[in-house]
Amino acid sequence: MNNAKYPLTTINLFMVIVFTFLLLPGISLADKEIKITDPASVVVIVNRDSNDIAFMDIKTNKIIGRVFLGKNVNPHMAMMSKDGRWVVTGGTRSSKAYIIDVATLTLVKEIPVGFAPEHLAFSPDGRYYYQGNPDDDSVSVIDMVSMTEIKRIPGFAEPLNITFTADGSKAYVGNYGAHWVGVIDVTRHELLKKIHVGEVPQIASLDPERYLGEIKGISNVSISNDGRYLYAADGDLGIVSVIDSREDKVIKQIRVGVDPWRAYMSHDGNYAVVANNGDATISIIDLKKNEVAATLESGPDMMGINFAAGKAFVISSTSGFLYVYDMTSLTSAGRIKIGKNLQIETATTDTAGEKIYLASSTDHSVYVIDGKTEAVTRVANVGLYPWGTHILDSKDNYCH
Repeated sequence: MNNAKYPLTTINLFMVIVFTFLLLPGISLADKEIKITDPASVVVIVNRDSNDIAFMDIKTNKIIGRVFLGKNVNPHMAMMSKDGRWVVTGGTRSSKAYIIDVATLTLVKEIPVGFAPEHLAFSPDGRYYYQGNPDDDSVSVIDMVSMTEIKRIPGFAEPLNITFTADGSKAYVGNYGAHWVGVIDVTRHELLKKIHVGEVPQIASLDPERYLGEIKGISNVSISNDGRYLYAADGDLGIVSVIDSREDKVIKQIRVGVDPWRAYMSHDGNYAVVANNGDATISIIDLKKNEVAATLESGPDMMGINFAAGKAFVISSTSGFLYVYDMTSLTSAGRIKIGKNLQIETATTDTAGEKIYLASSTDHSVYVIDGKTEAVTRVANVGLYPWGTHILDSKDNYCH
C-alpha cells in the first residue's frame, strides 16, 4: 500500500466505520471476521457467469475472497463507495441491486430495482447509489442509510452511465436509445431537463420507425477535471457535444469519427480520447480548445481506454490487442498482444497511474499491464467470465 496516497487517518476512519457496523445489535465480531482492513489494497473483479464479486490483493495478485450473489444474477458493473465501506453491483438477470460489506466480504442486502440493471454510480457524499435500468428506461435511487430503493425515476431512453457533479447537486445520464442527456436534480431525485446534443437527420424524423429503430445514442457523459464541462459522444451523429454544466446547454459540437462510443478523460485533464468504433479510429480532443488535435488508427470493437505512464491504452476487445498512444506527442506507440482468440473487456488503472488491470472474459483471467515497460502478467482463474475491474479512487473506473 502507498501510505502517501492512503494516509493512516483514512485507514483508521475505515476501521472505525467497520467496527461500528460490526458492533450493531445482533452482529458480533465472532460472526463477522475482518478480511480486508484497507479497501484501497484490492482490485474488485466482476465475474458475470460465476455470479460473484472477487477481491484480489494488489501487492500479491492473489484472490483473497469472493462474494457469491446467487444463481442467475449476472453482475454487470461494480463500484466501491468513497469511504471503502461498500461495494455495490446490479444483477442484469435478477433485476436486483446488491450491497456487499467490504471488510467482512459479506452480502448484506438484495434490493429489487428496474429491469436488467447495468451501470451505476455513487453520489459524491456516498448517501445515494444510482442504478441505471436500461431495459426499464429508469434509474433506481437507493438510500445507503436505509438500504432501500426510495425512488425509481422514469422517462429515460435506455439509460447507461451516470455522472454526478462534484457537489452532488446534479447527475447526468447518457441515453443510448436517444440523442439527449438527462439531468437529474439529486435533491428531489427527478429528471429535471433533457439536453439535446444535436439535430437528428430530417429523413429520420420523417420516418422514425425505419430510421430510428436501432438508435446509437449517448453511452456516457464525461466530465472535465474542474467540473465545468461535460462531453457527450453520440454514435449516430458522429459528434461529441460540449455541455456547460452551469447552464446545462450545448455550447459546441465537435465532429469526430464514425460511431463514437464515448470520451475518456486523460488524468492530467488536457485531453479526451474518443473511441470511434465505426471506422476503428480514435479522436484526441484538446480540452482547452475543444477541438480535435489528432485522429489516429486503432483497432476494432473498442471497449475502453485507460491512461498510465503518460500513455493511452485502447482496449480492442475482439482482436486481443491493446493499442498504445503517446499522450505527449499524440502519436501511435505500437500495440500489446494480450492473447489469441480472447475477448478482452474493460480495465481499471491503479491510483499511482502505473498499472492497468484488464478483465479477459473468455479465459477467465485478469491481465496486469505495467504502463511504463508494457510487460503483461496473467492472473488466471479469477472467476467465470470476468466482465470488469474496479479500484478505489482510480481515475479509470468505468464499464462497457
